[in-house]
Formats: sequence, structure tokens, C-alpha cells
Amino acid sequence: MDLKKLQALGAAFKPRTAGIPVSSSRDLSRVLELPRRARPSTEEGEYLAQAMTARLGKVNPRCRCAEFHRPCAHTLRPIQAWALDEAESNEGAIGPIGVGDGKTLIGLLAPMVMPECRTALLLLPPDLRSQLLDVDWEFYSQHWNLPNLVTGRWAVPGRPWLHVVSFSELSGAKATDLLERIKPDLIIVDEAHNLRRRDAARTKRFLHYMHGHPEVRLCAWSGTLTSKSLKDYAHLSNLALKEKSPTPLLWPVVEEWAGAMDPNTDFPTPAGKLMQFCEPGEKLYAGWKRRLQTAPGVVTSGEENNCNASLTFHERKVQCPKEVMDGIVKVRASGQRPDGEELVSGLDIARCARELASGFYYRWTWPHGEPEEVILRWLEVRANWHKELREKLKHSRPHMDSPLLCAKAAIRFAEGYEGPLPTWDATYWREWVEVRDTAHPVTETVWVSDYLVKDAAEWLKNNTGILWYEHSAFGEAVAELSGAPFYGPGEEASAAILKEYGTRSVIAGIRSHHKGKNLQMFNSQLVANPPSDGATWEQLVGRMHRPGQEADEVRVEVYRHVAEFREALDKARTLAAYIDGTMGGAKKMLRATYGWI
Repeated sequence: MDLKKLQALGAAFKPRTAGIPVSSSRDLSRVLELPRRARPSTEEGEYLAQAMTARLGKVNPRCRCAEFHRPCAHTLRPIQAWALDEAESNEGAIGPIGVGDGKTLIGLLAPMVMPECRTALLLLPPDLRSQLLDVDWEFYSQHWNLPNLVTGRWAVPGRPWLHVVSFSELSGAKATDLLERIKPDLIIVDEAHNLRRRDAARTKRFLHYMHGHPEVRLCAWSGTLTSKSLKDYAHLSNLALKEKSPTPLLWPVVEEWAGAMDPNTDFPTPAGKLMQFCEPGEKLYAGWKRRLQTAPGVVTSGEENNCNASLTFHERKVQCPKEVMDGIVKVRASGQRPDGEELVSGLDIARCARELASGFYYRWTWPHGEPEEVILRWLEVRANWHKELREKLKHSRPHMDSPLLCAKAAIRFAEGYEGPLPTWDATYWREWVEVRDTAHPVTETVWVSDYLVKDAAEWLKNNTGILWYEHSAFGEAVAELSGAPFYGPGEEASAAILKEYGTRSVIAGIRSHHKGKNLQMFNSQLVANPPSDGATWEQLVGRMHRPGQEADEVRVEVYRHVAEFREALDKARTLAAYIDGTMGGAKKMLRATYGWI
């Protein structure tokens, strides 16, 4: 049976719970009964900021803040002081805190306010780790009494010790017991959306430690705490606030509520008893947003914009060549890549169409001349092994919570290992070992047209700003043609882009640089490959549209010449509306002015 028939057959069946309204539960009663506290007024926020600054700050009239190309950090903002106060009062906090609202400093000061904190762990993305250690620590230590950094050059008796660990370090094969070795009594998670996926190795290790040590306090915040589901953040809220959490503690109840609240749900669950959050005539999102924002320990940014500059989106017009459009049409209609390769899923088809819109596509080639039967066998066994791995990781445990560690467990079983580490009698491991070295495919970039590369290079020539790219092949081609500085993945590039003065155009990877960086030295950008996720856009635009932006306008240009790019922008706005509707905060995509609307 072909893919389309399978999809049609699947659409004929609805989940068993479809159409059943959300019912009463202990979780619902508990959340309804949680106390409500109002957001601090302007006067209260200013008082909190002054009091917390006096408590944690230090006077330094000879600071070098100007050398860092940032506003002087000698006082706390009200949102920062409120977050620290909530963390201290509730011994934990969760914060959908807006992009540019100062989460880095909140994270550094959290150990200083948490009662009886001795050992804290700050979890953050790898590029932000290098930025924090190389730049932020020196910048903030000019004005603030910070905890003792484990890798630092000085220590103050009586202060908590702070370990700084990246998500990638936590995911590594050697880090399976990292948290047990550090034994933090407080974990601070910056950019906490990186722990959304409960099946990722880093999240599993984090959850395993937290469940094994329920006394550990948690502070977790992100400008994009949720992307499209209650399930993105419920586990974080529950660990941070425990019985005071506004999200269900039982996972089946989380899934039931998500069925009613999440956007793009195929078979949405009627709200049922969840309407108890709402006033008469009010929609569910509004009632839930109010319940979430008034829960003790939940800190959200206000509706006011944190940047005075206007934000405008404009379409960058470009003529799509016939050969590119023909290739996109063929991919959509046949599910085949231009070289004839069958694409398995709708995701693969959309990805290929987006690549073609940029003028190229990726494919595997077999430069070593392997016979066709060898290639087919290699692909079959590889697919079986990867499927078995995915199933195993759904029920992972320590020392078997990543693909590499599962493979090592399979090796131990095959070698008859009898030690303390787990073993795994994997069905396809031996078969994969037999065939994995029989074929060696290489990823190749096939160019159909360089029309978009030339247009992007022209933009770089006539503007001063950042060209954001998704595909490395495209970004590298533009860099070669234009000669503009190229910032791809890696810590070296992450550190180097922060040293830009905003006086020339640069090229930057969306995945590598769209979050956590202060890039307000620029105010103009061209997004060559528009993301479809509202959370990614919030972070991306927030690199420039943030406190410290001195320009009157932050300008965002995008390509919209193919349906895939237009649909990505429409979907991103829909998801941004979901985030805004359920958590609040001045979501930038919704507050922006659009030249094509």
C-alpha cells in the first residue's frame, strides 16, 4: 500500500478519547485552588529593583561597561528583581521571560538569593556557555556580587559555588552521571526550551536526577518556554513548583489538557471542565493565561515592548527561475527529488522544496562504486537499526539514554560482558556491524540555480546588517560570492560575532546564532530561509530588537517567493499567537508591522 493510501486510512480513525471533554481530576481541583498573586505594579517593581540592587549589587564608578557595547548593568530591571524575589519566596521559579529581558543576570544571581544554596548548576546552550564565561561573567561582576565560579580565579568564603554546564555536555556519552557527581542543590536552566523534548538524552538525565533528588530546587526560564504545546513546559513547572505548579502533575492529565489547548491538534478535545478557569463568555486561552500568570513562582514579561524601536517586516522581491519552480512542483506532486530519489515523508518533501527554493538540493552519492545490492542492503539494515534504537530510547535508563550508549550496551552483550553496566541484546546490532563498512555515502550539494545566492550577495553589498541562513551550502555559497564575514557553527564563531561593531554586513546561521546573543549593534537583517516556528522567530528577531537598540527601526526582510516560505511565515505567526495567548508577553511577530499585509 502506498504512502497516500496509508495516510488516508489513518485519517479515517480518531483517537479513542476524541470528542470526550476534559473531565474533573485532582490536578484540576488543585490548580483551581492555588492562590493568586498579582503582577507587581510599576511602583512595586521599581521598589523591588532598588531593594534587590542594594542587596546584591556593588558600587563601581569606574566600570568598563561601554567597552562591551551594552547599557551599563549597575541596576536591576523590575522583571529581574521580581524573578529573583519569586525564586527566593517559592524556592523555585519558572519564567516565560521575554527575549532581551535580562535572563543571564537573573541566572547568575539566583544562587545568591536561594535559601541555603551551597552548590548551583547553570545549564545553558553551548554557545551561551562560552559567551557567559568569556564575556558575561566579567561584564556583570563589575556591578554584582556573584557566586563562586568553579573554574574561576577567585572565591569568596560563604558564597555558593556555581558550575556552568552546556546542554551538549550533559548529552555526552561520558556525562551519564554528571549531575550525580556535581550534586547541585539548585539547578538554573537558561533557554529552558532546550529541555522540551522528554526523549532527548539531556532531558532524560536532567529528569532522572530531579526525580531522584526531589529536594533540589529548580529555576527555569526562556523567552520561548513553549513552542506549540502544554507538554513543552509542564514537566519543568512541576519540578520547579511541585504542588504549587499550575500545570497537572500527572502526565495523562497533561496530555488531556493539551488536547484541548494545543494549536494544530488533529482531533481537539473539548475544553469541558477547563472552562472553570474562564469568566462567563471568555475563551479558554484567556482563562488559562490568567491562571498561569497569577500562580506563585511563575514570572512572565509584561505586555509592554522591551525595545523602543519599531519592528517592520518587508518582502524581498526576487524572480524564481523556471527550472527552480519546475523542480519544486515536481517534488510536491510526485514526492521525488529531482534526481528521482523517493522521499519517504511529508517532512522530507517540504525540506527538499525549501532547499530547491534556495537554488539547490542535497543528496547522498556513492563515490566508492558500491554495487546496487550492497547499497540497498546497507540502507535497509541501517533503517532497521535506527528504528530499533528509537524504540529502545523511549524506555531509556542510566547508561542507556543516548544512541551511542545504547550501541555500547549492545557491544557489551555481544562480547559477553558481565560487569555492572547494562547490556542489550539488540536484534539488528550484529547485522548492522556486518554491513556498516560495506558502503560509504557522501552528502553532495546539487545546484539548480544560483539566483538566490546572487540576490543575497546583492543585499549584503547594499545594506549593513545580518543575512540569516538555514542551509550551510547556501550560506557558504553567499559568503564565497560576496566576501562577507561568515559565522557558522562552533564556539569560535559564536565568540567572534559578538565582537562585530555593526559597521559591515555579515552572514550568520540561524541554528547557531538565533538565541542568547546581544546583536543590537545591527538593526537590519535578511532572513533567507524563513523558519516556521514562532519561538524561533521570537529569538531570532530578539537578537536586534532588544534593550540597548539605538536605532529607531529594526527592519526584517524575508523571501516569500514560494509557497513553502509563505506558509512558514503564516504558521510561525499562528504559533506566536498561541504562545502569546497562553503565556503572554509582547510577542514580536504579533506586534510587528508587515509590508505585505
